[in-house]
Amino acid sequence: MFFRGCKLVTIIGFLLDEWYFFNSLKFLFLFRNLNFTMKKYYSIACVLLSVFSFAQQSISFEDSEGFLAANIHGQNNWISTPTGGNPAYVMNQVISQDYASNGNASLKIVKENTYGTQSEPIIGGFYNLPTPLLYTLFSVSFDINISQLDGSVFGFQGVDSIAEQLVVRLDFDKTGAIKVLDKVSGSLELVSTPETWSPNTWYRFKVIGTASDIRYYLNDTLIYTGLAVSSLNIDQLRFVHDNALGTAYIDQIKINSETILTVKDDKTGYHAVSLYPNPTTDFIKINTLDVIDKVEVYDGAGKKMNIGLQNNTIDVKHLLPGLYFMSIQSGDRTFTEKFVKK
Repeated sequence: MFFRGCKLVTIIGFLLDEWYFFNSLKFLFLFRNLNFTMKKYYSIACVLLSVFSFAQQSISFEDSEGFLAANIHGQNNWISTPTGGNPAYVMNQVISQDYASNGNASLKIVKENTYGTQSEPIIGGFYNLPTPLLYTLFSVSFDINISQLDGSVFGFQGVDSIAEQLVVRLDFDKTGAIKVLDKVSGSLELVSTPETWSPNTWYRFKVIGTASDIRYYLNDTLIYTGLAVSSLNIDQLRFVHDNALGTAYIDQIKINSETILTVKDDKTGYHAVSLYPNPTTDFIKINTLDVIDKVEVYDGAGKKMNIGLQNNTIDVKHLLPGLYFMSIQSGDRTFTEKFVKK
């Protein structure tokens, strides 16, 4: 029911964005009648590409940004979930001054009483990006505060809305687990990270796309490294829930302001961590120049495993075959790596 209207609206938004994009580039094609060298063409194209690819945005839902304390739909490129019926959009996803991590306002996403619990998180606020994000080079960060456990599954999604395909998905499960949609052995799975969330607490989440992977951070600590669900660029950000119980507040959204060159694990002063052999059958070695203070291993459901560390080596013979996550603490830094037990 919800996706029929969603496609129409996002297609219209995409076409409008494309019209503005190509009109803004008209001057480039006027250069054909001028005696510019190929080098100048190339330089101009590179400058334009960098501007469009790395445009930074910040959204805090304040009145100074042009937001009103009302339904999010229709405000500054935001829509609420299309219904495919009447009303055309859900009505109760709002800008609220109840709670904020910074300033006075935030996006409040909450149950729509007209509809039942959904099979997937789909009800909420959708932001139509003025320029799509390259899935191989982007960053999105935001603050979130969720009111209760055993309520809705809340989530963040980066989407190609024309194809209606997910590129990234992060779930805050009603159990307190934090899950990431990832490709595991060729199939898509919602995988539990080693971290959990608690009610009525502000968290800062960050998702960074690189040419090799997608990295997920909680309060500036890397908690998961996975893959893009699809090799498509992101033209819509969704903050959603499955319409059960509870409320989530979203604030301080930042887009392309924290790329891989500016996060805490930047290569400057950073000692890489790797595991080998991976996959493994009996032992796994932690390869790092840092001093290891603590190691914890979790299975795909987030359950902590009993393991021992000796000379940077862990015995995993007793673990069942499957995907595991290793949390490695060194000083004030924590690294999370995946490994597969055969």
